[in-house]
Amino acid sequence: MDSLSGSGSFFMLTFWKKKQPSAVPSLPFPGKIEVFSRHCTASSISQHKKRLPHFSHKRCYENLLETIDRTKANLTFFLDEAKGRHQDHYLASESVIRLNEGTEGGSFMRMIEHIANLSLDPETIIYLVEDDYLHRPHWVDVLIEGFQVKGADYVTLYDHLDKYRIYPKLSSRIFTTPSCHWRSTPSTTQTFATKVKTLLRDFPIHRKYSEGKMVSEDHAKFLHLGKRGAMLISSIPGWSTHVDFAFASPCIDWESLLIQNLSMT
Repeated sequence: MDSLSGSGSFFMLTFWKKKQPSAVPSLPFPGKIEVFSRHCTASSISQHKKRLPHFSHKRCYENLLETIDRTKANLTFFLDEAKGRHQDHYLASESVIRLNEGTEGGSFMRMIEHIANLSLDPETIIYLVEDDYLHRPHWVDVLIEGFQVKGADYVTLYDHLDKYRIYPKLSSRIFTTPSCHWRSTPSTTQTFATKVKTLLRDFPIHRKYSEGKMVSEDHAKFLHLGKRGAMLISSIPGWSTHVDFAFASPCIDWESLLIQNLSMT
């Protein structure tokens, strides 16, 4: 999880003149977006998180299936079997790419190495999703809209609550697309979207903050990318959330998404 210590903050918006357009017309779309959903059989790093009452990793998986638009997105699963077996996992009925890492940093690296070796169009949007996220309906359309924002290199649908609570004097640029507003933001978690060409360009930086680490240093990574000129934006309000009650995207009833079709679990 992306985190930063601190307390007592306020949020400041910087608005830009109309002559600087917030969005540009989208280019011809080269095909479906590629969604890569990363799972593990057991994780010690998430045990401390405060979860919503009806949370389960399986429910997040079901929510992803319920909300993804398969006419616009392909879906690939990765499963780290270092601490369990595929046949005993809720992904047992899914075709998965098997990993044997046992660390978040290692599984992230193996996933992006796999993506880098695929023959994907450089303009293809790729969305990397961890296994404890919820999504609102129509998130695929919103994600695609994010890349209409001029200068956006990385896009997240997670409106991280820490940006409103523990960042003193945070300033953001505000953009609009047909469905929502967007803000520039300094960092996010390991659930984010980018284009293939951007992942390849920034691959050494992603490696630096994940390879050989138990947990990727996501916050430091995105600060590094920002210093190199890459812009990260997040939707306002969030169209997804990390199911960590302490930092859930604000203004959305995420619990209602968890209990929808709860009998499936």
